[in-house]
Amino acid sequence: MPTSITSPLWALLAIPILLRLLKSKPLPSRESVVPPSDERVVLLGASSGVGRDLAYAYAKRGAKICLVARRSDVLEKVKAECIDFGAREEDLIIVPADITSTEDLIKVREAVEKAWSGLDTLHILAGLPSTSLLMDLAGVQLNKQEQNKPPSGAPLSFSNTAGPSKDGLDKVALEARTVSEVNYVGTILALSCFLPLLASTSKSPALHHLSSVAATVPAPHRVIYAATKSAGLMAVESCRVECEGCGVRFFSFCPGTIDNEFRLKTSTSQTGGRDETKLPIKHKWEKLLLSPQKVIDIILYNLSLSPKAQPIIPYPPFLWIKSFSVPPKHLVHAPWQYRLAMMVRDSPIGWAYIEPGARRKYGLIGRA
Repeated sequence: MPTSITSPLWALLAIPILLRLLKSKPLPSRESVVPPSDERVVLLGASSGVGRDLAYAYAKRGAKICLVARRSDVLEKVKAECIDFGAREEDLIIVPADITSTEDLIKVREAVEKAWSGLDTLHILAGLPSTSLLMDLAGVQLNKQEQNKPPSGAPLSFSNTAGPSKDGLDKVALEARTVSEVNYVGTILALSCFLPLLASTSKSPALHHLSSVAATVPAPHRVIYAATKSAGLMAVESCRVECEGCGVRFFSFCPGTIDNEFRLKTSTSQTGGRDETKLPIKHKWEKLLLSPQKVIDIILYNLSLSPKAQPIIPYPPFLWIKSFSVPPKHLVHAPWQYRLAMMVRDSPIGWAYIEPGARRKYGLIGRA
């Protein structure tokens, strides 16, 4: 006798079809609202590193690009290379400017408003590194000492038990203030200067802030850098909360170590930094090293997402419940292991695994 059409088997076969019919359609990407070839992009920090690589990527897409950095000669070189990658010269604006200068930032804003009547995407990329151990910078070393052992019996002691000299403290103050001016104050000023124009002139305004894993996970050789990047990140995150409803998509990216020249710089020069990839430190952290292309791909992918909230579970009744919908991530780490590190840093796992791993990465294990 033939199987009845009302049997459980038919019901099971119908479930996938029913789910497909009821599933919510994904929202159109941001690129369908702002086509890449029409996108008006401002790159604050376009002379090197991620900023320069983003300029090349946008040039290949045919976007309108405003290149901003302090060194005009380097910007001219980046502009020429953008043209080689397919950008039209009339779609490129060069504005030599310092992100810490209010006058310079207004100059950039006026140039963009005059040329394009606004912008669609703002990248806050300018940054300064600081790769010295804090106490080394102050002129005091922390190592195993045969004499002058601390009363606590700790395995390490400082070479100068009285503390650093005035010259040592002055070096710390100069480094901290110089790096803070760019990584923190510059970020605050860029937010303040461009947000209103961005929000009022784009169909899908987006703001990207290039932060760092150092802003969320403590690391040696990064005391000053981590503090200033954390301050900049919290400024962007707090501004995102304050400006909810203005239409701007806020996106902060926290990459780990990128295989570029950034670490070779110091707070006052383009050379002289500490590049751990070139040091004889024995560990396996190199597998976490990010290629420049990977970084660009992550940034552009996240900026391509629709800024509108999408349902976590795209099926009824959940897709009808507003609280079950979320916007795209506003904070992204790469590689993914650093996201996990941020989540467990204040747990026993952080003390027993994350922090020792950081000390191994930067060559501090074994000095005791």
